[in-house]
Amino acid sequence: MAPLPEQFEPWLNRLEGFSNARVLSITPVDGGASNITCKVDLLGGSAPAVCLRMQRERGIFEPYDVVREGRVIRALAATGVPVPRLIASEPGGTALGAPFIVLEWVDAPHMGIAASPSFSAFTRAVVEIHRVDWQSNGMGFLGVPESPRAGILRELDIIAKRMPAFGCEKHPLLVAALERLRATAPDSGRLALCQGDINIFNYLFLGEEVVAVVDWEQARISDPRSDIGQLVSLSHLKGAPFGPAEAQPFVQAYGVAAGRSVTGMAYFRARWLFELGVIYHGWLRFNDSQPWYEWDHLADLLERSIAELA
Repeated sequence: MAPLPEQFEPWLNRLEGFSNARVLSITPVDGGASNITCKVDLLGGSAPAVCLRMQRERGIFEPYDVVREGRVIRALAATGVPVPRLIASEPGGTALGAPFIVLEWVDAPHMGIAASPSFSAFTRAVVEIHRVDWQSNGMGFLGVPESPRAGILRELDIIAKRMPAFGCEKHPLLVAALERLRATAPDSGRLALCQGDINIFNYLFLGEEVVAVVDWEQARISDPRSDIGQLVSLSHLKGAPFGPAEAQPFVQAYGVAAGRSVTGMAYFRARWLFELGVIYHGWLRFNDSQPWYEWDHLADLLERSIAELA
């Protein structure tokens, strides 16, 4: 639920450039299951609007940490990845009942509704994220695994910890998939900054260019193929044929943009179909609606993907 203007305005007035600002309205942005996002329309501030991101207490990507997300965005400001400017961060819950961050409002539609988004520009933006020098830009606070394999196993542990709260900790298919994924986690790979959620709704476009990448709550240092696997899995759920993972269009496009082929994607497709299976149950637990994809379809894809893992 969005806060009332009279709740947020006194806090905002303490910031440089916003001492005389009046909050006209606070409107939730539809869609997504990330930290709660609102557009705050202003009068008399240094900007006509700002973005308010409030931390969720429960949800499919728990535990949430919006202040950590703000630190990621601040660090990325010095890189080639376009992100909204972080204006301020509030770790306490006194002002609005939960921690929050305030960002520049980027007046641009996401890739799903933009007039002329470029798939190539989207792909290049993902490649650019994976090229970020996270060490020089002070992003070690995300936690640096000992190896790419350790990073993958850490991702699996985070997902597994959600399963009891989602009521699926004993689901036979998900338990079997988790066991196989842990046993077959690849030793090869590299460590990179991963956004953790590269779906098209997090890429804002003006014309054919990406002008901002948003939703960094799941950012981590891990194997970048984990990010790629998300797009592959989502494409199958949206109807793309289940063929060789390396032959999928996004994998091929990413390889061209990165200047090197991408291998071992069968594992990361399975890893993301497993997470989407857990998310399915979490969605049912926390929402009054069905997920956009069907369980039977997901289960079939997950079984087929797990069978590929040696």
